[in-house]
Amino acid sequence: MAKLADLLSADEAQARIFENFERLEAEMVPLREARARILASSVSSNLSVPPFANSSMDGFALVSGDTARASKNNPITLPVTTHIAAGSAGEARISRGTCARIMTGAPLPAGADAVVPFEEVIELDQGIEVVAPVHAGACVRPAGQDVRKGQELLAQGTELAASQLALLASTGNAEVLVVRRPHVTILSTGDELISPGLPLERGQIYNSNSPMLTAAVEEAGGRAQSLQSAEDSVSGLTVALRSAATSDLIVTSGGASVGDHDHMKDVVATHGEVGFWRVRVRPGKPLLFGKVFGKSIIGLPGNPTSAMVTFELFVRPVLRIMLGAAPFRPVIQAIVEEKIDNRGGRRTFARVRLSYRDGAFRARLAGAQDSAMIHPLAAADGLLVMPEDRDEMGAGEVGSVQVWRLPPG
Repeated sequence: MAKLADLLSADEAQARIFENFERLEAEMVPLREARARILASSVSSNLSVPPFANSSMDGFALVSGDTARASKNNPITLPVTTHIAAGSAGEARISRGTCARIMTGAPLPAGADAVVPFEEVIELDQGIEVVAPVHAGACVRPAGQDVRKGQELLAQGTELAASQLALLASTGNAEVLVVRRPHVTILSTGDELISPGLPLERGQIYNSNSPMLTAAVEEAGGRAQSLQSAEDSVSGLTVALRSAATSDLIVTSGGASVGDHDHMKDVVATHGEVGFWRVRVRPGKPLLFGKVFGKSIIGLPGNPTSAMVTFELFVRPVLRIMLGAAPFRPVIQAIVEEKIDNRGGRRTFARVRLSYRDGAFRARLAGAQDSAMIHPLAAADGLLVMPEDRDEMGAGEVGSVQVWRLPPG
């Protein structure tokens, strides 16, 4: 039996895995396909936004100096000489002592320096009465107010969401250069596994790891392909791994421990090399990393919670590195609300629920911490990190939580 000292720490394992990966090449995609993609290079604007001074209100464009002495007792009358609609391409102009009826977004006419809203004037048959001074620049969006020509819009590594796509569209970008999504092949092993929807016979369980890991890969920004479950044999694993070697990364679950039918390590060693096997973490000690058929492989444990935790620690950061994005989840400090044990000298990642009260985040176990149990995993908001040298964490102590989702405020 391996001693704890013989196992790699989480940090050592991460370092040895991460050094094998770098950002993938870039590709141009249409803006409509760019949601959740990662920018391959920074984007600067080729134009100012707005490109021309325009009205921020429906009202009347005028010369502010004409209204300097306006009051309710001394209204200033200005004739309306032109109408300007949004989208107007004409070169409208007004002179001192006149005004233009203007709609929101319409170009400010030459000569004008302010807009007064409809509701702040008295409309006459052919003009308006202004009953208060209008200051220069009132209700006017100057050219370049939002974006200046040549200004950097978004930095390399930005993950594109709705508002970033709006910014790119506003500056005329119909397509954008992003990092290619890493292609990941997922293989779950075990003769006991069957697909959900089929009748469950005695001795069988439904394959939950494949849909879980597929979703996790895609949420991280990758492109997942899930193979049929491989049988627990050298020949079955060999065929499956050879077929997976067209992808950027192979991720397996199960078959990497020390059972009679755990052949993954031997097959990888035969057709490639085993970089390391087993790490000093809980859950997830039987982790394998190496090369097989010329491609990197990360072998996760078969228990669902162990598979998910080790995915978060070792696979998700790899995908983010290949995307040129920040590799790790955000970490917050949370008050632990109950005693949590950490026996065994391994770094433990407890599945916790988060809440926010009295100005602080709080963490409580999401349920039993058995690595085969999925219900607590589904209830968890993140992972509370328990250092190797701590036997327990008491109620009221503050710990670090890797956040999957934040609780309502």
